[in-house]
Amino acid sequence: WWPIVTPITTITFCEALQYYNWVNYRKPFGPTISILASGTGKWIAVYSSWMWWSNYPPNFVMPATLIPSALVLDIVLLLTRNWTITAVIGAWMFAILFYPSNWPIFAYSHTPLAVDGALLS
Repeated sequence: WWPIVTPITTITFCEALQYYNWVNYRKPFGPTISILASGTGKWIAVYSSWMWWSNYPPNFVMPATLIPSALVLDIVLLLTRNWTITAVIGAWMFAILFYPSNWPIFAYSHTPLAVDGALLS
């Protein structure tokens, strides 16, 4: 469920900061700041909770990559300067780009592996 739930829950924080930055400063970089801050916090949690505390490999609990999606959302607002178009087109593109932007993270787990003569995927 993470490809469906994660964009829906993260876009709420992105758009709250987007609204504040756009209304007060006319700067369309709210989602990028929001995603970078939450990603930094997630990496701190992954390393402190999983790697240092329980010696669990961090590549099994990596946070999702949302930076390309946030940049596209910022670019849509910058180019259109319209809340409605940003809500419809930008949010759609934010959700659509989420799953493909995480493919490089999981690429290592999709390689076939030969174990005792059996090919595993």
